[in-house]
Amino acid sequence: MVVADLGVVAAGMGPKVVRVRSPIDEPVQPGADEAAIAAVRERLRAQFGASLPDAYAEFLRREDGVDVDGLVLYGSRQSPEARGPGGFWQGLVAANELWRDVPGREDYLVLGDSDLYLLTVDLDGGAPVLRDRVTAEPVESFPDVATAIERLLAARR
Repeated sequence: MVVADLGVVAAGMGPKVVRVRSPIDEPVQPGADEAAIAAVRERLRAQFGASLPDAYAEFLRREDGVDVDGLVLYGSRQSPEARGPGGFWQGLVAANELWRDVPGREDYLVLGDSDLYLLTVDLDGGAPVLRDRVTAEPVESFPDVATAIERLLAARR
């Protein structure tokens, strides 16, 4: 069984640590280095006019994307052409290119998805919202990205 300790620090908040135990053996994506985070920040800005939330960058430093029990939080660099361990391809840029094929999804950045939902933030990196995957209607709002990640991962323990 793969066990990953994932911590996220939001501005002005102490560390929040979530322990995720995957029900099946799913590879852990090694943490992203500063060059990868700087590169994804630049690509998100250039391609989508979007800012990477600092709390999400902190998550990427610990684990560069996660796929656990149906929840995928996107990594910094992965794509169908450049996969991570276990074939993980869901990088922020690659996944958002696909989501942008659906009209109306250009006003936010998708950080992750599940079978039912999308985790999104405004283009400025704020206002995290869980949206219906099909209709994109808001389902739940979070006070910050760190809390959103913590709650979504905790639900999959």
